[in-house]
Amino acid sequence: MTHVPHYPPHPGFPRPPQRQRTFEAGAFTKGDYITVGAYIVFFILGGAALLTLIPGYFAAFPDEQAALFGINMILYTVFFVLAMIQCGPQFFESFATMRYFPWLKWLMLPGGWLITVIISAIVSALAGGAETSANQQALVDMTGSVPLPVMFVITVLFGPFVEEYLFRHLLIGKLSRKLNIWVCALISIVLFTGIHFVNAGGISSVVEFLPYVMLGVLMSVAYILSGKSLAYAYMLHVVNNGIAVLMLYVFAPLLPALGG
Repeated sequence: MTHVPHYPPHPGFPRPPQRQRTFEAGAFTKGDYITVGAYIVFFILGGAALLTLIPGYFAAFPDEQAALFGINMILYTVFFVLAMIQCGPQFFESFATMRYFPWLKWLMLPGGWLITVIISAIVSALAGGAETSANQQALVDMTGSVPLPVMFVITVLFGPFVEEYLFRHLLIGKLSRKLNIWVCALISIVLFTGIHFVNAGGISSVVEFLPYVMLGVLMSVAYILSGKSLAYAYMLHVVNNGIAVLMLYVFAPLLPALGG
């Protein structure tokens, strides 16, 4: 066999591109099943309403909208802690994905959001105009009762982490040990979209659920291509929700003034 000597790259020549590292999610654990079961009970089967039965619950808030947000605040805080217990080490380790093709990944954080907005706007225009989902309207209604810092923590930091743990880390990262990863991505997108319309009275048009489909596609594809990086999918979700919240609190109140 011919021996081929190895020489370190010369400083004047570029290094060969690095292959994307894969961050394996591992197998499902008992904690995963417990967290998913609790999520189904409280978020899908209506168990969250039990919180309103606590004596003095509504009296603890200034108005009904703040009290309704309080349910989300309590649940997402609890589930954030549960999710972090299940996947915290893997989450922080997967930030290492930014070592591979970093310029492209940093560019896609705002770029991915912009692409989804443009596509949604085009489809909305073709379909006859934009529509607001019940989930989006609920957030709008709460802006007058919930301070921006509180809304930011729950909606931009805690909520996305819980959803990325469930819909990307579990449904793609762990489920792909048993199914084709792109089949898992499809399941993730469908369930991620559907969860935002639970108890919302259904979907009236394609325009209403399109933003959630686009967001689900963006984060599922990014999760896979970034080497199953939970951290990168989370960052994309944070950017999307962060811009949406800032639009509601900072820019939306300016529109009446700008209009005269």
